[in-house]
This record gives sequence, C-alpha cells and structure tokens, in this order.
Amino acid sequence: MTHPLVSVAIPAYNHAAYIEACLNSVCAQTYPELELVLIDDGSRDDTFEIAKRFLAEHAGRFRRIVLERQENKGVSATSNACIVACQGEWVHLLGSDDVLYPEKITRIQQAIEDWHCPDLVLVHADVHIIDPEGQRHARQSKKARPAAGVDRKAWYWLFMGRHYIFNPTLALRRDAFFSVGGFDPNLVLEDMDFWLRLSVGYAFGRVPEVLAGYRKHPANASRRRVSMLAAQFQTYAKFLSSHGSLIPEKDLQRHFRTQLKRFWRRTRKRRPWLLPLVIAAWAKSYLKTPLSEDYRQIGALLGR
Repeated sequence: MTHPLVSVAIPAYNHAAYIEACLNSVCAQTYPELELVLIDDGSRDDTFEIAKRFLAEHAGRFRRIVLERQENKGVSATSNACIVACQGEWVHLLGSDDVLYPEKITRIQQAIEDWHCPDLVLVHADVHIIDPEGQRHARQSKKARPAAGVDRKAWYWLFMGRHYIFNPTLALRRDAFFSVGGFDPNLVLEDMDFWLRLSVGYAFGRVPEVLAGYRKHPANASRRRVSMLAAQFQTYAKFLSSHGSLIPEKDLQRHFRTQLKRFWRRTRKRRPWLLPLVIAAWAKSYLKTPLSEDYRQIGALLGR
C-alpha cells in the first residue's frame, strides 16, 4: 500500500527540556511516510542543538528533514515558515513542548480518507493535559467537544466559545492554509483568529479520540489572563467586521454579555471605576446588537 507523504511542522522555542520527548513522539508514529520540518525561533537555550543531535541519529525515520534556525520572529511567523517549507498535502502542526501518541497521524489520515470530503481543511482530536514530567495532569479539560465527523459551521462554536481545538491534535490541508493567509503575526491570539477565518469557507472534522498530550508548565502559562482576554475581544471584533451576519443577533447579544462578565471579573479589583461602563454596555446589548467596535473598545481597555 502506498502512503502519501505527511508533514510534521514544529515551530520550536526555548523548549530544551521537552524537545527530545516531542521528537521521540514523532518518530514513534505508526504512519510510515513522514517528513519533519523544524524551525527554531531563536531559542536562548539548547533547543536547536538537542534537536540537531536527535535528528542526526534518527534521519532514517523520515523521507525528508528540514532543520533551520532563525532570529526570533514569534510563533505565528515561525509556524507560517514551517508550513511554507513542508511538501505534504496535510501538515500536522506540533508545539515543541507537546507530544503525539503513536496512532495520532494514522488515525487522522484514515479519517480524512474515510470522510472523502473535498472541502475538508482541518482535522482535530482530543488530548490529555500533561505536566512537565509528562504525567497526566490531575485536572483535565472539562470543555464539551464538537460532534464527531465533518462540520461545515465550525465558526459558530468557535465564536461562541463552547468548544476548543487542541493544537497538538491539528492537521491542516496546506493549500487551504495559504488560501486564507496563514497565521496573522500581528495578533496575540493567532490560532483562534486563523480557525475562524478558515472555518468560514471550509469544513472541519473531529476524530473523537485522545491522540496527543498538551503540556502545561510555567513557560506556556506566561500569557496572562488579562492580556489573553484582551486578545479574544480583538479577535471577536475582527471576525465580526467581516462575518458579523453569520452570528444570530440574540446569540451575539448573549455572547457579548458573557464576555462583559469575564471583563469585569478580571478588572473589578484593579479598575473598579469601570463599573458604570460595564453596566451601560450590558444594558445597551439588550437594545442593540453589539458591533465589532463594541468588542474592540472593551479589548482596548483591557490592553492598557
């Protein structure tokens, strides 16, 4: 049986403690025909040197290896560069501190073949949250998951915040990635923005199996909650400016009030004088459907 080439793209940064486990998990994949593209984003530790030694010892596992180092440009720009360098039709994007389970690529690629869906561009699955030592975290994600199979309205649950896509389970169709411009290097929440843009014109699919480990450790918790919430408001604003008609008015009003609650929880101790603004925005949302500018203004307050 002939297997098409599948790419694994790893944007790496300051993960010397985890990069070998990450690469080991790629080598352990049951899918036979792989290429590996790893670009180190100017790590200040030994990430690149460890990856270089490891791949020299395991070069025979891959049909093709691309290993590069660049000045620090950020995760979005590095992810874009990795995918540009790939040659497979499908790219499995993997953080350099996360791990794949052995059947991950095989199961995703089999689902793609079984669904036979021409407009399918993103497939995802479920994860275990793991700690720095690779053990399952005591607290796993409680978020409800999308239905199994193909979904052509993923933009709805992505915007409404009811589900989440776990990055180490991702597979992206390379041509579609470029058709929407890839990740936006100007955004903090680059993944959510990208998923929303991609989901408007294409189908997503979910394999209802745990196929990867997402590692939680102090370094990847450095994005503070307030700054991340600010980025979410800006991402919602960007989506609404182009596709606001996709979200029903009542749902959008309810969504805006939910985000206002989150805003107030994050700011009430440090900025109690914002309460009148929150109350006014809350009341207004019952009378008028929120616009992208309403989200943008709240996000700007958080970003100060």
